[in-house]
Amino acid sequence: MKAEEITKRRAKWSVAAQHLADADTPIIRNCWYALCRSADLGRTLAARTVAGVSVVHFRKEDGTPAALHNRCCHRSYPLDRGSLDGDTIVCGYHGLRYNACGQCVDIPHQDMPKTKFGVRDYPVIERAPFIWIWMGDADKADPGLIPHQYWLDDPDWTTDIGYFEVRGSYVHLHENLLDLSHLSYLHAATFGTPEYAAAPCDIVIENDNIEVWRSVECVLPDVYAKPLGWVGAKARRKSGSQLVSPALHVNTGIFENLDAPRTPNDPPMVKVAQVITPIDNRNTHYHYSISRNFAVEDETVTQHITAGVTSAFKEDLAALEGVAEMHAQERPDEFFEIDIPTDRAGLEMRRRFKRWADAEIAA
Repeated sequence: MKAEEITKRRAKWSVAAQHLADADTPIIRNCWYALCRSADLGRTLAARTVAGVSVVHFRKEDGTPAALHNRCCHRSYPLDRGSLDGDTIVCGYHGLRYNACGQCVDIPHQDMPKTKFGVRDYPVIERAPFIWIWMGDADKADPGLIPHQYWLDDPDWTTDIGYFEVRGSYVHLHENLLDLSHLSYLHAATFGTPEYAAAPCDIVIENDNIEVWRSVECVLPDVYAKPLGWVGAKARRKSGSQLVSPALHVNTGIFENLDAPRTPNDPPMVKVAQVITPIDNRNTHYHYSISRNFAVEDETVTQHITAGVTSAFKEDLAALEGVAEMHAQERPDEFFEIDIPTDRAGLEMRRRFKRWADAEIAA
């Protein structure tokens, strides 16, 4: 490509990129994010960074969760390095005491019946298997916005949960999940098949909903074929990818054995909740719950599917880290990225994230 054409395209890309979220876009805060798994929250102080803020969290004596800014308002000592006395955090530096609402209720050697300062407390709600936290405006923390999924509570489904810390932006992770044409290449050794990338996709963009669906006739990869007893059989694999919120992405797999009599009611399905929480602009907490409605009592099936899916997700992580490395090496004015038709859903997600982030800054 000639230099003048590169310059022209770079300028055009630069203008378009101004309307797209990327790793430098401020993190969306008015959103319920997963703080941790329910099983990981107990009667000890723990810390986790969410949206650039260190949060100390614990279970109160009544079993409900509490979360505070993990920074003593006196000399900024991390509160998780202190101790828990009932529902009161005792700072491990100078002994200031904070209740579960963040108010400083006692200062050693000070005759102060009630202080007028403290640390921020964050709205937290448990919807097992996760603890959800709201990092934005507390008056907008509507529990009805928690993106809990029905199958996580359904006795006809079984679920296994994994976790990774991703060295990459939550924006790019969402974009990765909205274009699964990479299954044929990045995941060729795990749960991809050659037919997948060439299959037509149905992209649905309506209001706040973004979905991408494909239907492929293929021999299922072993991660699904072995548990179903369909090894070598011709099958139909219908796959969907849905953006639910900045904190949640849902992937759905619906399977049909084309070599056996059809059972249209209650087909075997796998649903993966990709629970995404930005640590900061360039690092991400990534919980994933793998749920299925078949062989729900068989632990060996759980282990087999979890191992296969986890291996595939490691391939995603390696790709995202590679992208982050390239972005870090070169300035935006030194390169531009082209878009292809399967990027449509991801580009729409990035436009929305940019609008939402800009609106929060303006407010």
